[in-house]
Amino acid sequence: MKLHSIDNVEGFISTNRLAVLFISSPGCSVCQALLPRIEDMLQTHPQVELGYADASEVPEVTGKFLAFGAPTILVFAEGKEQIREGRFIRMEEFENRLEKLIAMTNY
Repeated sequence: MKLHSIDNVEGFISTNRLAVLFISSPGCSVCQALLPRIEDMLQTHPQVELGYADASEVPEVTGKFLAFGAPTILVFAEGKEQIREGRFIRMEEFENRLEKLIAMTNY
């Protein structure tokens, strides 16, 4: 789900028990390659919602979440940040950490 304002971002985090926030920037080749991989991975985790924000469209997102590099991936459980990844993400490691979080929270 594309998030177009900081209010959308905050609402997305607060209304989803498990939320992945993907923060990107225009022209970021890593972002363009990584977002589809995250979307594919989350197909096997239907309890996790994905939202993404473009830092150029929603500049407040970088300051609020201290996301000064792109991409930044934040995972929230019950509105609290649990996982933070930036720039070069090892997908297998990220998925393992996410699965542990899902198991711990019984979602």
